Amino acid sequence: MPRWRLIALALYPVVVYASLQLGRPELRSLCLPLLALLFLPLLPGRAGRVLLMAGALALAAIALFLPALALWPPGLIFVAMGLWFAATLREGQTPVIERFAQLVHDGNGTEAPTHAGAWLRGWTLGWAAVLSAIGVVALWLAAFDHVQAWLIWVVVGAPAIMLGTLWLELLLRRRVFPDDEHPGLIRFLLDVARIQPHHFAR
Repeated sequence: MPRWRLIALALYPVVVYASLQLGRPELRSLCLPLLALLFLPLLPGRAGRVLLMAGALALAAIALFLPALALWPPGLIFVAMGLWFAATLREGQTPVIERFAQLVHDGNGTEAPTHAGAWLRGWTLGWAAVLSAIGVVALWLAAFDHVQAWLIWVVVGAPAIMLGTLWLELLLRRRVFPDDEHPGLIRFLLDVARIQPHHFAR
């Protein structure tokens, strides 16, 4: 991920925190254009990018008067990701985790195992549930404007749950497939972090 996108992502909770400390909830409206910057490269064509930014600016104007609106996007994104994971379990689709595994093996120049189909489908369903649950909690906190709890959940809770789920998957995979070669936790996390959204468009 380019550095400027990482900066935009990091500034989102910083702006929310600053608005909380300063007692200026309207400052949260700045979060919406920041979030739009993250998604601009994912849209093909200038028209789509202009439309996205225009929509973000329009929502930012509304968020000046409804500051809680600026807290909704992370929850919506998590729920959307969970639904996407679940949708890939349909007949004729390749489960997301199977695609992740193939991309990791392609990046490492190794062969993906052919005996883990059920395992990969099961973990796709598991991740769909985890991501959706994270999103639902974030949306609930946003709806009631619990800003401090929202910050803790989005900045600390959600990443910790995701890292814990990755670690659990790795530990269980070592037990279920003891004869396969398995990376260490750090290498596993680096392999996962290397996968970008545009890889799935190939």
